[in-house]
Amino acid sequence: MLPTVKTDAPAQTMESHLLEEIDVSRIQLRDGGESTTQTQGPHPQVMREQPPSPRLTGYPLPDGIQLDQTKEIAPHSTLFPKITGSIDELVDNFSYKYGAEDPIIKLTGTVKLHGTHADIVIESNNTIRIQSRNRLSLNMEHDNYNVAASLLPLKEEILELRDRVKHRWQEGNIFEKMEENKPVILAGEWIGPGVQKKVAIASLPKRCFVLLAVSVNGEWQDDEDYAEIHNEKVGIYNISRGGFYKEVLDFKDPESLEACKEKLLAHTLDVERECPFAKSFGVSGVGEGIVWKAHYPLSQDPRFWLKTKGPEHRITRTDKLKKAELNKDGVERARTFAEAAVTEMRLQQAWDYLGEMEIKRDKPGTQTFNKWLINDVEVEEKKAIADMGVDKAALKKAVNAIGKAWYFEKLGKA
Repeated sequence: MLPTVKTDAPAQTMESHLLEEIDVSRIQLRDGGESTTQTQGPHPQVMREQPPSPRLTGYPLPDGIQLDQTKEIAPHSTLFPKITGSIDELVDNFSYKYGAEDPIIKLTGTVKLHGTHADIVIESNNTIRIQSRNRLSLNMEHDNYNVAASLLPLKEEILELRDRVKHRWQEGNIFEKMEENKPVILAGEWIGPGVQKKVAIASLPKRCFVLLAVSVNGEWQDDEDYAEIHNEKVGIYNISRGGFYKEVLDFKDPESLEACKEKLLAHTLDVERECPFAKSFGVSGVGEGIVWKAHYPLSQDPRFWLKTKGPEHRITRTDKLKKAELNKDGVERARTFAEAAVTEMRLQQAWDYLGEMEIKRDKPGTQTFNKWLINDVEVEEKKAIADMGVDKAALKKAVNAIGKAWYFEKLGKA
């Protein structure tokens, strides 16, 4: 049992279906009330009192904006959406969707944990399923770092958490009816010893599940409203232990946007220096970064979520490329871009993907490894590829060459 440290706000399911695999790129989003908590210093504290629901207080969108309720995520997939790591892409998403002048988006951030993604999906008939980022079902035979083996026996505790989530949702949505046919999703991160390296949470006494996001009625909810959903006695925690960060993204002009980027970076560097979530357990060390979400109702749409990572955990350096480095012909430009995009962190993610999907890491596995790597670069670097005029065909060849060389070297050391 992990040690319990009192904080102002605590945290948070499993019969498995047949193994089913889905390419995460299928759910990539792209057309492409005010909280009473505050961040103070690098280790923000969470207030005990829950904020009033924005649905009841009529929390407004930026001037002149109306929420488009169109669902653009794959309607039958419960897989967790990809989150952009580019502030410019978030700005583009907002401008494309709403076209507003002088927009300001209020953001709330939580500590980003470097583990392996896992979700608890609870159906209306009380069936409980564990899924990873790319697989709809994990079980005792087909697991990922033993997350299913650890969570599946906790059916009673998980259903109790589900009931608390539904009760909390109904409190904030007194004029709405819950659609029972839609599952409740407790999205989270499986962390602890042996899951990842070089982060403070890897030094926790044992592995645990940390709730990061809640979906009810097919909609993602504001994190602060569900900050008390947890059962720490059985190893289910809430990301609220690390506190909440508050910032405003103002992109009415380049100067304002740059100032906002600097503020987000400052918070991120604080987390990388000292992980607030790990610190709540008395463990000191490096953190990964922050996940930011726009306030309700924008928070329902993952296009308005953002991840910011410190230098030690960034999977790309394309934003650091200088114009002189790109004043080359198509092949050389693509190679330069690929070298900046395909970092050790991204290569390791591709390697981990094979493990998650139970694909044998051998010579034939090279094709799947590089396919994932190329797709990830194309999705995550979409805006940079377009802005820098990188030839996609040449980029694929360059990424493939880097990936193949790294993969075979890794096999030789395995």
